[in-house]
Amino acid sequence: MNIRKVASLGIMLLASRLMFADASYQETTQVTGGSMVDSLKSVSFLSKSMSNMFAPMTTVTMVHGNQKAVVSKDSTEITDLDRETITHIDTLHKTYTVVTFAQMRQAIANMPKQMEQAQAQVKEAQAQQQAQQPKTDLKTSFDVSAKNTGVTKEVNGLTAQEQVVTMQMHITDPNAPPTEAVNSMTYVVTTDAWIAPDPPEVKEIQDFDMRMGQKLMAGVDLSAWKSEMSQNTGMSQLFGGNPGSGEAMAQMAKEMAKLKGTRVMEVTRMGGSGTGPGVTQNTAQAAPAAAPANSSGAVAGQVATDTAAQTAAGESSRLGVFGNALGSSALGAFHKKKAATPPPADTSTTTTTSTANGTQTTTSAVLMETTTQKSNFSQETVPSTAFLVPAGFKKVESPVYGTAGK
Repeated sequence: MNIRKVASLGIMLLASRLMFADASYQETTQVTGGSMVDSLKSVSFLSKSMSNMFAPMTTVTMVHGNQKAVVSKDSTEITDLDRETITHIDTLHKTYTVVTFAQMRQAIANMPKQMEQAQAQVKEAQAQQQAQQPKTDLKTSFDVSAKNTGVTKEVNGLTAQEQVVTMQMHITDPNAPPTEAVNSMTYVVTTDAWIAPDPPEVKEIQDFDMRMGQKLMAGVDLSAWKSEMSQNTGMSQLFGGNPGSGEAMAQMAKEMAKLKGTRVMEVTRMGGSGTGPGVTQNTAQAAPAAAPANSSGAVAGQVATDTAAQTAAGESSRLGVFGNALGSSALGAFHKKKAATPPPADTSTTTTTSTANGTQTTTSAVLMETTTQKSNFSQETVPSTAFLVPAGFKKVESPVYGTAGK
């Protein structure tokens, strides 16, 4: 009887695997443009590090039955639904870690409390930063829109339709003198998506992800998560805690969720425009601080940070008197500096109009553009070696979850 039960279980397991077809596709993301990128690339002694930073990042996703592998240049992540494990392989250091679903469930249960603590720390840091800055009456508002352009073309072998989602953050000064045109600045994030009906390969991988989600989240209490997400606190902090930012991000996520199908290609542009009288560019530049000669890595990192900060400030200055607002509210990753010298590749546009209060100039620029594409869709058999740890690799403890089974 026991032998029959084991045989039946084996047959059922084999049948379940045969129900799912093999599938794979490739995804590539690359920084493809923007005035800030052009400026960073022009720094000769950083050419190697910059080329690595802006090189294409490619992953290959493969599914076979209850196994999934996501392979990149430096790492591989293998999910096994039967064993309920996720194995992360570090190709560079020839090590790997194994995390169980049970460990992840516990981490998920602890995360709302950790997020609450982190947000409290962020709020405290923001309060200290605001206390050190001069008071301002600048007002912010947000707009989110989605548009189906009706344009269709073939992208990577699939017929795709264009849809554009735009989020704008407007900054204005209500206390501008009545003799001057009201200065304003708009920070813009635009996603130009080319969407095709889901090909069979994507459906197979989506089905795997759904089965994984059901198995991983079984028994997990999500009430704390729902309370945390409903507040949108993390969303608000992305834009410096400005009122309405959380709602804008939630609305953008809602609009993006409406884009049904596979996003074969997405082009995301981040930039802005400024309007005001006599928009000028400040050419003052703060030189990077000198560093000891024996710390070449630290020097390169510091110069890269300073260059990025100066470039971001320089491009913000091109947008008018509210350039600093862009730096603090939308590009908080860069500390404030004087404007950098003009970038070698000028991607900004300037228009001048006459108003009752004088000449008004509008300048706009794209600071950064990234492109993501999905391609090489295939249902060919995935080799079993794709789901194995290479020989000679050392198992180590996960820095986040610890050792499996502890």
